[in-house]
Amino acid sequence: MTSVVHQQFGSIKGGNVMHVGIFMHTNYFEDFFVKGLGLTEEEYVNSYHNDFSFDYARLLGKSGIHTTIYNFVRSGNEVRTYQHGVVDCTVKFIPLGALYRAYRAIPLSHRTPIGKFISQYVSTIHKDLSEILRADGINLIYAQEYASGRFERLASIAKKLSIPIIAAYHGGSIHKWIMPIKKRTLHKATFLTTLNEDEQLSMVTHFPWLSDRIRLLPNFVNSQIFYRRDKKQALVALGLDPSSRYIITVGRLFEHQKGHSLLVEAVQQLKDIPDLKILIVGNGPDERRLQEMIREKGLEDKIILLGSIRDKETLANYYNASELFVLPSRYEGLPLVILEASACGLPTVAFNVMGVRGLVQNGVSGLLAENLDPAALAASLSKLLGDPALCSEMGEAAFQIVRSSYSEEIIGAKLNSLLQESLGLGAELTTLRLGDAFAPKLTAPL
Repeated sequence: MTSVVHQQFGSIKGGNVMHVGIFMHTNYFEDFFVKGLGLTEEEYVNSYHNDFSFDYARLLGKSGIHTTIYNFVRSGNEVRTYQHGVVDCTVKFIPLGALYRAYRAIPLSHRTPIGKFISQYVSTIHKDLSEILRADGINLIYAQEYASGRFERLASIAKKLSIPIIAAYHGGSIHKWIMPIKKRTLHKATFLTTLNEDEQLSMVTHFPWLSDRIRLLPNFVNSQIFYRRDKKQALVALGLDPSSRYIITVGRLFEHQKGHSLLVEAVQQLKDIPDLKILIVGNGPDERRLQEMIREKGLEDKIILLGSIRDKETLANYYNASELFVLPSRYEGLPLVILEASACGLPTVAFNVMGVRGLVQNGVSGLLAENLDPAALAASLSKLLGDPALCSEMGEAAFQIVRSSYSEEIIGAKLNSLLQESLGLGAELTTLRLGDAFAPKLTAPL
């Protein structure tokens, strides 16, 4: 593999090292990473690096930019700071304030869209947050999910510190009840980034006065790990039966989004295909429900639940041991797992939903089933399983698409350019200047 020279702009005006603060979307660490993914704080700090924040930190580090990843936590009363064990970045845990604890004690306080929004906002209230960011030397905030109430609080912090804030879409769309609030507040963002063209178009439609600041910034794949490997060697490394045929899916076991029940129903229609095995990678809150469904359908010999695979080399081997990738999601942002599978030469079978249809070219790099119909999903899987030449052809197309449009180098250049614009570096900008307000003052229509 050829080495790539990355553009260096790690210093900003005055010679200070650029330092980006990434705020995760979840209200508090234990709710998503502990309950949802089964992680401990120690595992998160020492070895976990399977989400966008660590990929961004690794990528930015190549340009001399430091990253701190912030999570709010229920445990403890002191701010805790760590150096991550795998990625060269800082991880900081900030204890939730008393106001959030009081709010959560109110029955059903976070069950409605408005209640969730307030919960997200209140979870970000910490009396020392501004000073923490100032002491850390943060000069740009990256807020995951502009749909979250966390953005409004972080935007106030950014204004107080006179630093820019980039607010991103990672799959969380703005609820119609929250839209009037966002129409009054999203102008505070220096830039708004989306993962896919569907969301970008939706945002431009709802916020036309912000169209020049709504940017497409897709995910990227780490080709140093996810690449085409020898299938036989992958099977041996994993201890898999070489006489079986494998389909793989990767995702959190969260039915509302990931739709694993739809896959189980589709597999029931494929149970007569000899030696077919479905590998499901991931864990989550709906794991027991999925296990029960598999047992009720009598598919224990067809569907293998592998749990969460945190070692990316192992995950890459599972992709390479499989014939194709399937994603039964009901909606997505821009699924990194499709990029990973494509980089390993697999075609994708999925539903024609937002976040997927812009990534999988139907009939070229995979097949898209309509209407969240398990029968249609089964038919698409059967078509590729029954035509190895077509499966290989689509896998090659998927590989070429990722290499030409979603490589670390291509998306990294876009990210670097966005950060430069945010800080007023490089080209002369009329509305973004270091030391001034980092977003034009606009009055958004209702």
